[in-house]
Amino acid sequence: MSSNALDSARALAAPTYIPEEWSLAQAPAPAPPGGRDVPLDLLRGLAMVILVVNHLRLESALGHVTTAVLSAAEVLVAVSGVVVGIVFGRRWVEEGARATTAMLLRRSRKLYFASVVVVATVGALTLVPGLATEALTMSPNVQPARDAYAFDGVVRTLIAIAILEAGPWQFNILGFFITALALAPAVLWALGRGFWPAVVAASWVVFAAGRLWDVDVLPTQSERAFPILVWQVLFVNGIVLGWHRERLARGLRRHRRLACGVILVAAAAFAGLQLAGAALVDAAAWARWEAEHFHKGSLDIARLLAMVSIAAAIYLALRRWAAPTERMLGPLLLPLGRNSFYIFIMHVFVCLAVASIPPLAAGGFGLIGNTLVQLACLALLWIMVRRRFLFGVVPR
Repeated sequence: MSSNALDSARALAAPTYIPEEWSLAQAPAPAPPGGRDVPLDLLRGLAMVILVVNHLRLESALGHVTTAVLSAAEVLVAVSGVVVGIVFGRRWVEEGARATTAMLLRRSRKLYFASVVVVATVGALTLVPGLATEALTMSPNVQPARDAYAFDGVVRTLIAIAILEAGPWQFNILGFFITALALAPAVLWALGRGFWPAVVAASWVVFAAGRLWDVDVLPTQSERAFPILVWQVLFVNGIVLGWHRERLARGLRRHRRLACGVILVAAAAFAGLQLAGAALVDAAAWARWEAEHFHKGSLDIARLLAMVSIAAAIYLALRRWAAPTERMLGPLLLPLGRNSFYIFIMHVFVCLAVASIPPLAAGGFGLIGNTLVQLACLALLWIMVRRRFLFGVVPR
């Protein structure tokens, strides 16, 4: 499309999406200087480190250090929502609903096809002797253990691959992301018309209903670990936060000390509880409480508050000391954070390679040795990003 035609299209689209009677305050926040929120990218990069460490399933110093963060999933979902609100919210206004919707649907479609390829590839690798594919197909979080590719017949298995019902457990959240991106235009449409209170209220009502009914909405494997009705609360509210990012920041500045104090106290309390809970009460009682309130699938309010407060505290620290943290952590974390879907896909095969090494499958090389193995895996993924390995094929 020529620039004149594009300008005309934008001019025609503007009255539709930003009615004159609206105040400018209803438009999404401008993009940060340079087009990126560096602390947000650093936070996502940290989440990717935690994800890789957790999925390698080796006892290590890195694993113990990240225990208090519970898991990376909440951070990735919430940050992805914020990024959609910031980036695609601005595009919604500047380029119009149709163009932005097409971009989001193309991204969702690209993730879907990439996911099917990964799931099918892992399925084919289960036929290769010597590969410890059970490390991918048998989730340690599902009891009794079940093979994620155990379906009756070839046709049923192919259907399971096509609908992402099969697949490696380290990868199962992709079904959630594909659906969330496809539904994001509806959220942006409502925000574009100033309906953010209704969006927030509807999201929490759906969250409560999902926890109450515990029903599978999607056929994907993600529904057991990341049910869409429950986990959408992080993504949808993240979009709202991203859309109103600057206005929320201005409001918080007026009560900066109080807001920071509440967040830091909550983060410290939840992290301390997670680390020392078993020592404070009877071990069996703590295990029951943890299973009830910190289970990933149900996303209990306690777990939700823990993750939000911890992630917010880390983000505030990264913003407060933005220059030194970018200088020290940026070279390591930014490539991972800015290519998170690429890392998510490629780490599956890194996990398979590690699990297929007999000493590592038997428990590894001890605390220090396992830590070095995990650092080597992170370094490999970092190098793959820097060398842009398969960037033309794998979504980023």
